[in-house]
Amino acid sequence: MNIAVIGAGSWGTALISVLSQKQKVSWWIRSNKNLEHIKNFKRNPSYLTNLSLNTNNISLFNNIDDVLKSNDLIIVAIPSEFLFSTFLNKGPLLNNKFILSATKGVIPERLITPHSFFTSINKNNNYGVISGPCHAEEIALEKQSYITISSESLTQVEYLKNIFKSNFLQISISSDVVGAEYAAIIKNIYAILTGVCSGLGYGDNFIAVLITSSANELNNLLTILDSKDRIITKAAYLGDLLVTCYSAHSRNRSLGFLIGKGLPLPKALSQTKMVAEGYHACASIYKIIFNLKRNEDAPILNCAYNIMHLGNDPQTEITTLTPLIS
Repeated sequence: MNIAVIGAGSWGTALISVLSQKQKVSWWIRSNKNLEHIKNFKRNPSYLTNLSLNTNNISLFNNIDDVLKSNDLIIVAIPSEFLFSTFLNKGPLLNNKFILSATKGVIPERLITPHSFFTSINKNNNYGVISGPCHAEEIALEKQSYITISSESLTQVEYLKNIFKSNFLQISISSDVVGAEYAAIIKNIYAILTGVCSGLGYGDNFIAVLITSSANELNNLLTILDSKDRIITKAAYLGDLLVTCYSAHSRNRSLGFLIGKGLPLPKALSQTKMVAEGYHACASIYKIIFNLKRNEDAPILNCAYNIMHLGNDPQTEITTLTPLIS
């Protein structure tokens, strides 16, 4: 396959770094200024700035149509809030392509996942999801990391496994496309709430129970959204939840920490350099669950929504949540 990565944030940059070690790859970069900098200095000036890129194997593009036309495997690594505007009229260019999504959020304009969105604009494509537990910052440092690639096409998943595999990156495969995608979205919401509790001064004991309860709630929500047998303790579910809730690299946890420390939400969002997907995902997933009349099954989600989107006092909300988790 001819391979392209869409997006030059931290995830896109990390994925380009891995892929370009072994093969040629196209890279769509929204900012022409950043594109020129990468061409001249072999580094992304905005994300993972210390990572030296093998530009001999990277073709840089500022026109997304050119990239979509000339590649078979399209790896999408842009925030979910930009998917709609970026791809809305690109459906015909995605015919018979393989879309591999590294996006971890809901399309806010339609309250749907990236999977549903790409299917809606072109039904003649294959689809897969790339999920953690894996931080872009650790890939850049070539620290031992794990990712899960989910697709219903086992043949293509094996191909994807081979192109990503390296001496520091281990690949697992799965057929649970919908579950993996929803898990990658929902865990960001729980990470924000974990950060809120840390900012409020709650200790390790409480946070451990909160994350345990979040894992149980995640399992319940996945069953509500896509009823099938899955093992929640696998890396794509529990592992990704844990690293997002605990890691210092987690932008969602960092956003929550600022809120817990008393920063007004607009200021906390402005101080978070990269997009915290959990903020928008919280509103979208809450509305989806509300429309299904299942909010009583999601007290932790409700708590996060009340803090971030109703403006309720964080301490009061956590105090109310405390007897509901165990």
